[in-house]
Amino acid sequence: MTENLKEQHTQYTPYFDENLGVMVGDTEGITPRDFADTKVPRAFGYNDRTFTMDVYQYTHNPMYLYEANQEQPAFVLNDYLAPDNEYAMWKGIPMDYRWNPVVRAIMMTGKYRIKYRGCSKPQYGYDRKQNYCLAEYADTFAIYQK
Repeated sequence: MTENLKEQHTQYTPYFDENLGVMVGDTEGITPRDFADTKVPRAFGYNDRTFTMDVYQYTHNPMYLYEANQEQPAFVLNDYLAPDNEYAMWKGIPMDYRWNPVVRAIMMTGKYRIKYRGCSKPQYGYDRKQNYCLAEYADTFAIYQK
């Protein structure tokens, strides 16, 4: 990581919150969500009927994270090529590279999507469901073609 990124990470130094009984802090630029704070009302509608439902949204701003990491040195994406028998194009990419300009350039084409990979993090109070991983708690990510 560059010095710039290290400075950015020091403002989110993880710590143990005795009231919550879990680790609180940041995982590669994405501050773990407090589900009570990220629950927002959203209006949904169909055929002139609308209803409001509370949904969760990320607290991080991806454009800010891309801007903050624009000076990060490029990496060789082909070091993470997935085997031919898998759907992923690239996999096992460390979260350190999630906001890298190389990844941004690929994502700006609109032809790819990202899936986050990781395990449960009991120290953060995160118990991962079997079928997905939240970005805040991911260890790696994979890039798939849409």
